Amino acid sequence: MICDRATQIDIRELVKLHGPLPEVIDFEGERLVTAWTCTAFGGRRQWWLCPSCDRRCAIIYRRGTGPLWGCRLCMGGRYASEHKSVQDRRIQKATKIRKKVGQTSGGLTAPFPIKPKGMHWRTYDQLRAEAQEIEKRVWAAEMAWLDRLKCKT
Repeated sequence: MICDRATQIDIRELVKLHGPLPEVIDFEGERLVTAWTCTAFGGRRQWWLCPSCDRRCAIIYRRGTGPLWGCRLCMGGRYASEHKSVQDRRIQKATKIRKKVGQTSGGLTAPFPIKPKGMHWRTYDQLRAEAQEIEKRVWAAEMAWLDRLKCKT
């Protein structure tokens, strides 16, 4: 199960919309229990108790077979990024940095965007340096891949 695509209930979002939830909720034929913990500055946080393992979790996921709801661990859930290669994760990270500074198209082959209005130069310089380092690794890996292809022919 890919968690990013699965049916899920995030207790944090429910609490924002509706306020604190009852301690026991009957939902789709399953009994969902909540628990509270204290936070550092005197507040309280509400959690789901996983119906399968009683582990506290913020998000519970739905599965079609077996127990209907459970935490990510009980459901065998993984995030989509766990299925990506190292190279794909590098490209995604570099693209995310470029979007942060205002790039909308062109990918990694486009020139790095100019500093957006209102962004501190220090922030822009840090983002640019991080993106350049990641992109250097991306292009080095691409060149190594091309060299391996060239050697095979």
